[in-house]
Amino acid sequence: MERTRRRTPLVGLLCLALLGATWLLPTGAHRLAADGVVVLAALSTAAVLARVGRDAPARGWVLVSRALVLGVVVATAAELVGPAPGAVDPPRTAASVLPHLLGAVAVLVLLGRDRLRAGGARLLVESALFWTAAFVLAQLLVVGPVLRRVPLDAAARAGLEASCLAATVLLAAGLVFLTAAGPARRTTAGTTLAGLAAVAVADCLAVLGSTGGFGLLGLGSRALFVAGLVLLALAAAHDPGTATDGRPGGDGRLAAGITLAGQLLPHAVMVLAAVLVLASALFVATPTPAALVAVATGLALTGVHRVVVVGDEMRFAGRLGRSEAYFRKLVRASSDAVLVLDEDRAITWAAPALAGPADAAGRPLVGHPVTDRVHPQDVETVRAWLADDGDGATLGGLCSFRLPAADGSWQVWEAGVTDLRADAAVGALVLHCRDVTVRLHAEDELRSLAFTDPVTGLPNRAAHVIALAEELAAAGDEAEVSLLLFELEGLDDARENVGRDVVDVAVVEVGRRLRGTVRGDDLVARVGAEVFAVLAHGTGDEPDRVAARCLSVVEQPVVTQLGLVDLSAAVGLVPLVAGLGAETALDRAELAVRSARQAGPGSVRRWEHSLAAARDRRERLREDLVGARARGELALAWQPIVSLTEQRVTGVEALARWVHPAFGELEPEEFIPIAERAGLVGDLQRWVLHEAMTQAAALPEHGEPLRLGVNVSPVHLASGTVVGDVAAALGATGFPAQRLVVEVTGSTGLVDSPSLAADFAALRLMGVHLALDDFGAGASSLEHLTRWAVDVVKLDRSFLARVDKDARPRALTASVIGIGSTLGIDVVAEGVETPSQLTVLRALGCGFAQGFLLSRPLSLPALVATLDAGAGHLWPGKVGRVGAS
Repeated sequence: MERTRRRTPLVGLLCLALLGATWLLPTGAHRLAADGVVVLAALSTAAVLARVGRDAPARGWVLVSRALVLGVVVATAAELVGPAPGAVDPPRTAASVLPHLLGAVAVLVLLGRDRLRAGGARLLVESALFWTAAFVLAQLLVVGPVLRRVPLDAAARAGLEASCLAATVLLAAGLVFLTAAGPARRTTAGTTLAGLAAVAVADCLAVLGSTGGFGLLGLGSRALFVAGLVLLALAAAHDPGTATDGRPGGDGRLAAGITLAGQLLPHAVMVLAAVLVLASALFVATPTPAALVAVATGLALTGVHRVVVVGDEMRFAGRLGRSEAYFRKLVRASSDAVLVLDEDRAITWAAPALAGPADAAGRPLVGHPVTDRVHPQDVETVRAWLADDGDGATLGGLCSFRLPAADGSWQVWEAGVTDLRADAAVGALVLHCRDVTVRLHAEDELRSLAFTDPVTGLPNRAAHVIALAEELAAAGDEAEVSLLLFELEGLDDARENVGRDVVDVAVVEVGRRLRGTVRGDDLVARVGAEVFAVLAHGTGDEPDRVAARCLSVVEQPVVTQLGLVDLSAAVGLVPLVAGLGAETALDRAELAVRSARQAGPGSVRRWEHSLAAARDRRERLREDLVGARARGELALAWQPIVSLTEQRVTGVEALARWVHPAFGELEPEEFIPIAERAGLVGDLQRWVLHEAMTQAAALPEHGEPLRLGVNVSPVHLASGTVVGDVAAALGATGFPAQRLVVEVTGSTGLVDSPSLAADFAALRLMGVHLALDDFGAGASSLEHLTRWAVDVVKLDRSFLARVDKDARPRALTASVIGIGSTLGIDVVAEGVETPSQLTVLRALGCGFAQGFLLSRPLSLPALVATLDAGAGHLWPGKVGRVGAS
């Protein structure tokens, strides 16, 4: 196709050059040579049109090429059968009728039925008007002069009239193509009309020239015919096809000019025809009847055309009005409002959603720069957003600004900008605005909910972490801000006594007191159910004084409708220094709080490296405890229990030991709590039960068989598997149940547990003895004696520490020993370390004792050796007080 476009002008120029060269031939050969060049040009053009029609969507060009071929064939036949050149006869004059009519049909096929129907009555009237005017011109300029020059018979005149009629029909088809074609084909349609006009005029000139000898008029008519063929070939080669009719294309101004010319051409030709008819009637001769009838018809069509145009304009105006109203209503109803700005950023139009509130507030928008109407704090933001950088960058992005509201407040709008300054129809900046006031208020409320404690109204943990991170980012090597963590104590008791609502009142009061105690730049936050945090400013010991003041107000009773609520707190203090992260600071504060809680209510502890070291040790032990049994790191130590009346070993207590590869031998007091928190205590207790029974079964007997005491963790008790675990160990080892003593700590919090009472009853039914360990420490142990049927009570070492020096603990000890004797319960004194303690206990009637004075915990071989050495007897002075380990 591109090659065809390049070659078409060259072929046309070649044909025109050949046509000019025919004038150099002898006079008799001029006409024949010129006709031969015309035939060559027509056939070449037909080939081009056929090629284009085969490749392009517009198949009508193939029909145009056939019309050209038909014209060549018919004209050649007319020359062969007609008289000598110079005479006007029917075959020659009528030779162009059929090709012209076929060409008109081909042009209409190029346009397509949809375009023809879309043109409507207006296209039909304009085409008829143009055809009428062209017919008048043909009558005046061709038929009239021929009739005045040569008398014609009826057949020759009919052929002449038919030829003119066919030529005007061809021109009218070209005008229809020009008027109804889409914007993308306007240039093609204009070129086609020009080519058809050249062909039609060339035919008319050929008719005029045929009345005499072949001269310049004949040569000019053939040159014009060739030029018309070249224009048709160019139009076909550049035709984009019907698929693009609805799209703009090419030079918009050229297409617009061609469209205007197509609309004015029928009227211009009609005016020219009317003027020529009048001039001919005045100065030449009376026009032919056909010309007069055509003029009258043209004038009538002009009126009809005006009526059609007015109707179309009224319908168009109605549709435009409805469309404008439709879009206006859409703009009014849309949540997105529009602001239109001129080149100076002044508001030229504002949507009612923007203009109405501003007018009500007395600050109209239209006619004022947008920066004069936004909130003063938003002026620079908007100016920078709408500024041209000068580098050709397109304006874009979103911007939020405030505009006046009807009640005098400000509405927040979020806007995007579309730069339409280059668009001739708009020539402005268009801001598409959306009211985000409600959304921002909702976001503020959500933000408040996200960072505020709902009970106290103080900042919550999330807000505290953010503030803590900001303080740490600004911290230096010397601490100027400290983190105080307050863990309230007493809330659980208050919740049981007065209820949850009253506890909430107490918590709110604590928050209010803390806020009123610290300085204005200190931040108080509630970071947990029972935990408050304070970011206290100050250096040196100022944070300690702040902590003391806060602690004093926390410990003041809270007065409620249901009575007083007494609270205390443990306080952890961490100075904030550079390089410390928020999570690390909180971790240190929790370690300090734990240390303060262990020290007792009302304590304040600063974070120290030793706290982290202890925590790291616990973490290491927790990790290493997994698999310790499989690695063979667990062992048992045995502490004898001695009868004070017989001075003989009557039982042993199996104590678990962990020989850690890094920390050495660890006692149960250190690793059993870790096992409880890690969920490993059940496996550990089952191992102790099985291993202790297995080893105890092999102990030597000197008199009565020894009882075996095994401690059971409260967590293991709470699991509900103790009975099954004990039964499994007894069955696996064959150890007699009546020799086993299960020791339960007296400080356990499971006093009221029905399942625990059932487990104890089941153990007793199995023959297992039950011992109450650590009696006298922690919670009231007398309540345990009333609820549980125990066989042994073991007095805690803290209970006996001053039994030989203080009358009060001695009296209490005597009372417990008396109660045990009355109830038939054996009493064992733990932690006996001095002869005076042993003497007092014997004097009070205590039955059994164990402790370092009698023997330290021993390995199994050392225990066997001790028992064999004294034939089961063990007493200070008889056998060494400290057994070999």
